[in-house]
Amino acid sequence: MSNEFLVSVADVILRDPTTGNAIAYGRANISSAITLSMQSADVRAGINNSLLYSYYHTREMSVKIEEAVFNETLFALNAGTDVVVGAANVLQTDCLVLSASGSGTVTLTPVGDVSVILPSGAVETVTPSTLDITTSGGANARVYAIYVTSKSVDQITIEATTPPDIVDLTLIAEIRASDQTTVSKYLQINIPQFQVAGNYTLNLAANGVSNQALEGKALVSTSSDCTTGDYYAKVSYIPVTSSTEYSSIAAIPATINWTASSAESTQISVLGIRGGVYANTNITTSCCFVRSGSSGSGITVGLNTGLVSTSASSTTIDEQIRIDVGYASGSLSDYVVINVST
Repeated sequence: MSNEFLVSVADVILRDPTTGNAIAYGRANISSAITLSMQSADVRAGINNSLLYSYYHTREMSVKIEEAVFNETLFALNAGTDVVVGAANVLQTDCLVLSASGSGTVTLTPVGDVSVILPSGAVETVTPSTLDITTSGGANARVYAIYVTSKSVDQITIEATTPPDIVDLTLIAEIRASDQTTVSKYLQINIPQFQVAGNYTLNLAANGVSNQALEGKALVSTSSDCTTGDYYAKVSYIPVTSSTEYSSIAAIPATINWTASSAESTQISVLGIRGGVYANTNITTSCCFVRSGSSGSGITVGLNTGLVSTSASSTTIDEQIRIDVGYASGSLSDYVVINVST
């Protein structure tokens, strides 16, 4: 088996946990980290207080992603609110060179008075006439006009009590072979219920750009079947090639017993076996099924389904029939024996 390595950072997909619709797709990430932790309680007794048992509990799964680009989505998720699009009052600053009479024209229509910062640092408040302003002490001066105006904006309101959002979070990373150029698999980690932590830091620096972080914890999701327990996430290793390598296959049942002169039908299932920590996989639909030899001519075999059957008039034989099972062009094989008795 060749060595494989998980490389670089993961892409991030955020979706609505109810509808499945995409919210954001992050491909400019600086770092992405997943931490799986548990607490334990030790049971000790006897001479020297030996450790008899450790009970592990309080499993947590946390995620932190740092993104190089700046957008509204992560801010809104941490605030637990939507980005509202529409007209809103915002602050506007204009640099103006006033006339000899101390007059000038601002860029946008002010809502209320205009504050004018004079070269001396003094602030003069004036009432505009539509876009025009006139100061008493700003003749021929370069000034800054500060005022409120109405513009169409994307706006996020950070409320005091609103909790951060819960999203469906998926991380996708590359697993490369030892030659460093071949992507052999994609690692996909899906957290159906990801609770955003609500921790958001916006650092601005004169000699750099701001990074954004998304962090939080996985909430438990209810299993849809009776064999899998409730879970935090599902981790998938998706091969680039469509085939999966198995060490062997097993056809079930190994022996079928039918009664002559009776209509019979049995479904053969095939398991792909990889061994180790890998669970067996049902690969029935990827196999081919062929009756071996000339015996059992009245038996119908589904070439790609594994369903074997016979009518009442065809099961008058008292013999043993073999069904050969093949996978991956016959490189892996097994067989099933049908015993027809009177």
